[in-house]
Amino acid sequence: MVKLVTGGTGFIGACLVDQLLERGEEVVVLDRVQTNRWDNLPNKPKVIIADITNWPEVMNVFKDNQFDCVYHLAAMLSLPSEANPWAAFQVNVVGTMNMLEAVRLFGPNKLILASTTGTYGLDIEDQPAITDRTLQRPSTMYGSCKVYCELLGRFYNKKFDTDFRSVRIPSLVGPGIKTRAIGQYNSWMIQETALGNPYECYGPPDRGLPLIYFKDTAAAFCSVADAHKSHIKTINYNIAGVNTSVTPAEIEQSVKKVIPDAVITYNPDPVVVNYFNTMRFDALDDTRAREEWGWQPQFNSVDAIVEDFVVEVRQHRDRYGI
Repeated sequence: MVKLVTGGTGFIGACLVDQLLERGEEVVVLDRVQTNRWDNLPNKPKVIIADITNWPEVMNVFKDNQFDCVYHLAAMLSLPSEANPWAAFQVNVVGTMNMLEAVRLFGPNKLILASTTGTYGLDIEDQPAITDRTLQRPSTMYGSCKVYCELLGRFYNKKFDTDFRSVRIPSLVGPGIKTRAIGQYNSWMIQETALGNPYECYGPPDRGLPLIYFKDTAAAFCSVADAHKSHIKTINYNIAGVNTSVTPAEIEQSVKKVIPDAVITYNPDPVVVNYFNTMRFDALDDTRAREEWGWQPQFNSVDAIVEDFVVEVRQHRDRYGI
């Protein structure tokens, strides 16, 4: 059988495809963007150019292929969603509805959704850690779309017995990200200094969030999909690599352990500052993911993330288009 990865040419999608191929899986990538990333591989994935907001295109993808698992990663991210909430609704909500309907009508009846800790929002600062039972009251369009999709998946699970699962990704770190998002300055700080460039950080140096490395994120999708359905109780899960809040200043310290002459300055973006004024949490509890399907990050410290990131950037610039 075949794995479908929507948004498979994107940052996490491409890493997930890499890991699935390494496991010997047959993979179909659905995206609006063409890529030559896997052209030289003997077991390269099939890439289908289609739009998840266009129901006939989605229907044809499922009609022409047989999948045993769908990894739904296609989405508009935080800052683009704030800039164009109307488009964000179409991609993040209508697109997810289309994928759930396709799974219901054509199979495989199993869908793994990429969600976000942005589903949390106001009134959470008094809690010592965000858990899977913390009230979700997002303050952004992106978070609002994703919390709806989590609930939509729960409904499909109850109404149609769809095997729906999701993981909430915290602030993501890794090379080659092109789209500016709330916490993207963390990745660009490491990437640019690894390439020998100075970097001006648009995030406040003293405000942070829990982090996860891109390799761990892709591995989490594989792990939650592999778990037997009887183990999936919570359905929508928090995950993190570094569970406590990490600030840009702390990342800078780790960067300078590897790159002592790195030049990093700060010029906080008012949009990002306002985000931290409306949403902030200093710890993320992913106990349920660990207990129910064995989630265990490989990169669980800032130093480990930075060290591997620098190697990736310097050895694989072409892979990440940098």
